[in-house]
Amino acid sequence: MKKTLCFVLLSIFLFGCGAKHERTAVGAISALAVKEKSIEDIGINDRKLIKDGNLRFQTNDIEKANALIKSSVNKFGGYISEESNYNNNTEVGYDLTIRVPALKYDSLMNFILKNVKIKELNNKSTKINDVTEEFIDIQARLKIKKESEQKLTDLLKQAKNLTEVLEIQKQLTDLRADIDSTEGRMKFLAAQVDYSTINVSFYEKISYSNRFFGDFWSAIKDGWQVFLHVVTLLTYLWVVILVIVLGRWGYKYYQKYKGKK
Repeated sequence: MKKTLCFVLLSIFLFGCGAKHERTAVGAISALAVKEKSIEDIGINDRKLIKDGNLRFQTNDIEKANALIKSSVNKFGGYISEESNYNNNTEVGYDLTIRVPALKYDSLMNFILKNVKIKELNNKSTKINDVTEEFIDIQARLKIKKESEQKLTDLLKQAKNLTEVLEIQKQLTDLRADIDSTEGRMKFLAAQVDYSTINVSFYEKISYSNRFFGDFWSAIKDGWQVFLHVVTLLTYLWVVILVIVLGRWGYKYYQKYKGKK
């Protein structure tokens, strides 16, 4: 009876669904996080920072710029996670999303600015998001959840009947799902901290003369295709054409024959 009562009390303590219990648990977790490692005591090199940068510029040789940027990404140990290009009546361009080790973020940014022949720099910006406090809070909550999981595991070994076993297993399943979600969030933050993001957009203006000759040649090719389509259509309609020709010939012959009478 005592064990059953302890189990019920422990379940209420761990998984109370009331808002008051939730706020109390969060407060206790936050207090533990601050106690273990104060935010103010963390040095700048140990803080968890997420860097996101944007770079947009005009160049006179877009393919050369594209090749240089891609080679520099490999040189600094990064990779391109997304790439797209566009071509319209006024310009042709590339949009690249680069992921690079956080320690080499500034080096790669400066390398691109110094070595790519930039005609006009439209935008250069960096946004830093400090997630140190969230990271520490997640670590503290994860520690408490794992300790609770161990306690429930120990209780499961001591369960005396099927009802207790099923109830503890249900609590363990819910807690394990919560732990997996928390660990997933921590891994995501760690990945964002370890690798910074640089969104690079660059373009080249298309001169009217180049566009004219390109459009002229396209018009010639498109006109030839239209001609072939017309010939093909007429081929499909040869029966109709033959009936029309024979009808006109027959009508003229009839008129001529009628005139002789």
